[in-house]
Amino acid sequence: MIVLSALTATSLAAGCGDDEDGGGDVTTGIAPSTELADVTAEQLASACPRLKAGFDRVFQADKLIRAICTMGGAAVADTSADCVTFRDQCIEEANMPGSDTMDALDGIDEFNCEGSDDGELSQCTGTVRELETCFNDTLDAFDAALNQFTCDDASSVTEEDLGGFGEMFGEPPASCEAVGCPGGSPFSGEEESL
Repeated sequence: MIVLSALTATSLAAGCGDDEDGGGDVTTGIAPSTELADVTAEQLASACPRLKAGFDRVFQADKLIRAICTMGGAAVADTSADCVTFRDQCIEEANMPGSDTMDALDGIDEFNCEGSDDGELSQCTGTVRELETCFNDTLDAFDAALNQFTCDDASSVTEEDLGGFGEMFGEPPASCEAVGCPGGSPFSGEEESL
């Protein structure tokens, strides 16, 4: 549940912005050659804090707000300075209680380590190494999308450039196919139907 929830959130979230706190591959601490079907609930519970650290590096509410506001500013402003002004006002408004942005991000930056259950992995045919690669590739893809535009791009970004941003996360990276989980899982390598 823990791992699958994290990747589900990854595929549902959308935003964009600066590259802060990026980098570093997440490892579970479980022997990489271990078959996922053999991972115990205890091992999964032990791995969760490591997965959470990687997830938190990308999915911090303040980072997502800054990213969304940067992308919005780059799309509507003609100069870098105007983009920065837009971004700063957007961040201030987004952090106000009850803002639409905060409502939209509600739960996105959460990664729950409670209730570890190895049952969902028992149907997967891949290894821990393949799951780690899928997890890291998914986080890297999202982080790259968050950082594709800055205020320096203000004169060249249009709202149309942002139109398909959410669609970038409809399908897991190709590396997730090797994990061999049943269809519908974020690790199946198949597009999830929502």
